Amino acid sequence: MNWAGVIVPLAVIAALAVIILAVFLYVKYRLQRFSREAFGTPDLAKAVRDIENASESARSVHGMTDIYLPLIQKDFPDFDYDVFKGRVEGVLKSYFAAITGRNDRLLSPDCSESMRHTVIGLIHELEAKDYIHEHGEVTIHQAEIARYIKQGGTVTVLFSVSVGMYDYVTDAAGKVVIGSKDKKQQKLYDVGLVYAQDPQKMSVSGMTTALGVNCPNCGAPVTNLGQKFCEYCGTGIREINVRSWSFEYIRENKTTSKPY
Repeated sequence: MNWAGVIVPLAVIAALAVIILAVFLYVKYRLQRFSREAFGTPDLAKAVRDIENASESARSVHGMTDIYLPLIQKDFPDFDYDVFKGRVEGVLKSYFAAITGRNDRLLSPDCSESMRHTVIGLIHELEAKDYIHEHGEVTIHQAEIARYIKQGGTVTVLFSVSVGMYDYVTDAAGKVVIGSKDKKQQKLYDVGLVYAQDPQKMSVSGMTTALGVNCPNCGAPVTNLGQKFCEYCGTGIREINVRSWSFEYIRENKTTSKPY
């Protein structure tokens, strides 16, 4: 038997295998090194998935907090921006939880009756089709003041909020009918924080109505909604006029709306 004729081809095959393995390991090393340097992880596939998710949450809020906050605090010296920003985030998360759980009792007590009725309407739409609107892993990325609107005795501080979450709708069989459960989406929401003289009278068909505010002593108009005394006669007015802050509405900021 000619062993040389057998050993030589085997040696060539082994050498080729070693070369191929070496090339593979080198390419893998270079890819991992590139991924680690570019994305902070050696797992290139994970880096690609992270980039896809990041692209879904790249929208930013063009807030006007620096412009409007001094105007708000001039009218309402006790307005604590950080406190209300936290309340905005809590209200928004409770809104998503109420819709997902199809239970309006999950809404924050900071929400107005108008908002509660809106959520109940959305829940009824879902129940009619036996749909579940999932909101998973909700993350508030940014919340800023977008507008400050004064209408007589009612003012609205409009917050613009950037939210990342898994947002999709499933039918009774658990099949996704709207959206995707695999990609985290980024959306913008407008949250209306309203201050009015009488919270029981402020909502008409989901809209706020302007209520005139006057000094109970001399009848002069109260131009500064946060003031404690009439600027004309000095009469205390803050304790007499019952007012409160409440969250009147939440609306997704988009140009088109896709119904259930």
